[in-house]
Amino acid sequence: MSAKSPESLSVLIVDDDVQLLKTTADILRMHGYTPIPAASALAALKVSSTLGNAPCIALVDLQLPDMDGIELVAHLRALSSVTEVVILTGNATMESALSALREESYDYLIKPVAPDYLMATIDRAGERSKRRFAEAGRRESEERLRLIFDHVSDALFIANDTGCILDANPAACELTGMSVEELRLIPLEEALPESIKSVGSSGSPGRHPSRGSTTDGRVLDVRATVFAPGVLVYTVRDSTKQRRLEDQLAQSQKMDAVGQLAGGVAHDFNNLLTVILSYSTFLQEDLAPDDPRSADIQQISEAATRGAALTRQLLTFSRKQVIQLRAIDVNIVVREVEQILHRLIGEDIELVTTLGSDPWPISGDNGQLEQILINLAVNARDAMPNGGRIQIETANVELPANGGTDGVQGEAATREYVMLAVTDTGGGMTRETQQRVFEPFFTTKDLGKGTGLGLSTVYGIVTQSGGTIAIESEPGQGATFRIYFPRLVDRSVTISVQETIRLSLHGTETVLVVEDDPALRGLTARILQANGYNVLTASNGVEALEVAMAYSGPIDMVATDVVMPKMGGRALVERLMETREDIKVLFMSGYTSDEVIRLGVLNGRTAFLQKPFASNRFVSIVRDVLDQPLVALSLA
Repeated sequence: MSAKSPESLSVLIVDDDVQLLKTTADILRMHGYTPIPAASALAALKVSSTLGNAPCIALVDLQLPDMDGIELVAHLRALSSVTEVVILTGNATMESALSALREESYDYLIKPVAPDYLMATIDRAGERSKRRFAEAGRRESEERLRLIFDHVSDALFIANDTGCILDANPAACELTGMSVEELRLIPLEEALPESIKSVGSSGSPGRHPSRGSTTDGRVLDVRATVFAPGVLVYTVRDSTKQRRLEDQLAQSQKMDAVGQLAGGVAHDFNNLLTVILSYSTFLQEDLAPDDPRSADIQQISEAATRGAALTRQLLTFSRKQVIQLRAIDVNIVVREVEQILHRLIGEDIELVTTLGSDPWPISGDNGQLEQILINLAVNARDAMPNGGRIQIETANVELPANGGTDGVQGEAATREYVMLAVTDTGGGMTRETQQRVFEPFFTTKDLGKGTGLGLSTVYGIVTQSGGTIAIESEPGQGATFRIYFPRLVDRSVTISVQETIRLSLHGTETVLVVEDDPALRGLTARILQANGYNVLTASNGVEALEVAMAYSGPIDMVATDVVMPKMGGRALVERLMETREDIKVLFMSGYTSDEVIRLGVLNGRTAFLQKPFASNRFVSIVRDVLDQPLVALSLA
């Protein structure tokens, strides 16, 4: 039982003489004590064991009917070490007196006892009980502090104001590799790592810790705190993991910000490219095949097409590209792309594949996985201008869900992944380069020898697939890119309705075109009108609702941008379907995401057209949407 300070001193009175028991209790109560009477030894033990706080004093008769008084004292000692015992007997003997002495009884009184003498004895015993309680409390406090000191994960050094170490905990011994006895022989400055020795030499406490790094790459924070006059406690905390998490968070936030920027640029640029491609087509159709201007227009169209490829890479990086996911065997993709890689990397670079047996399926897009391998192989080739070796490895792995591999997290104890690793023997990368290597347009190559989009595209594909990518590299030691794809459990595959080639793309239906870009809105209206459609236009969702409300005839389809001011495409479609249940939908965007699709953009009555698009592509999709059965449509 732990020591607990009583509000008033309690006295356990054990005597089988009921009248004496009552009289003694009354006397104690008159003097401010709390009497606890017990007419037998068993009653005394019972009441002592049920009390929230052990009695401070026990006044015990030696001759009890059920137990010897000295034996009872031994049991009371076992219950609490702070109880003072006063023996009370009517038959004093040398043997009983020696027994009381052996039990460390405070006093030995012989009946009858005068009330004043009894109270004087009780008062002295009470003062001693208070002192013993205070000592027990101090010991418990010291024990708790020592327990904390020994088991805290931070390294703790207690030193005086001259820098001499007085004590150190096990964590400090582990940090320095020395025992407490060895640490007491050296000043604190010598015990601390080189990068943070200045904290120890200054000896001054501070509100903010000093941070330094050890030769093995650990990040240590040191804080000095005044413990007592002339005594300071130095806390050394290993913040390596926290620093790594901070760096990862900062990198993730930076990549998200760059991704938002890239996606926004791609959205606006795709609108421009759609206009360029469509008007190039118009001009091309108006010219005779042998017209010399036809070649110039073809160059414009090809340049716009290359621009569209660049925007697709930006959309991939920013995870804003719509992809068709299916179950993939990574080994099959590696084998299929292996011959292409041999031609890309050249004869002076050896290509080795180490494929794990029976890889788990992953969810992805074959073309994008091939793009990952090609981009990583080209990046590795460029890092080895004098030749070298590229190794591609696959394996099934189980990783801790709490972050055993950077970026891999989950709710279960472990999660299952398929690892795809590409290793080269090139010049490697510095830490600074690794932190920027996935940024769009960042490149270490000479001007004109790279766009800086290869690795950013890899990053976007991996992240969009729910995976993670990690780099292992040191200058002069080559580089390894490890990609972890989550194992696919649900193998359901989304089926798309394929486009069909139509003899006629004309129609007479009414189409509501909603687009915030004026040039693109005018272009799509012109294309549809040229093919016989009745066209209504609006610049945003709110305006489109007003147009639809004012139009009394049927509206067969709405062709709308996804991201617009005031009201976006999805909200517009939901409102339109409330009053026009049979309307069909074509979403058009250069900036959309899988999340939009999961929220209902693509379903049984809607289709999606990625910008930029040529005029013939647009009118073909419109015709196909209008001709599909209402519940079967799902174009991608």
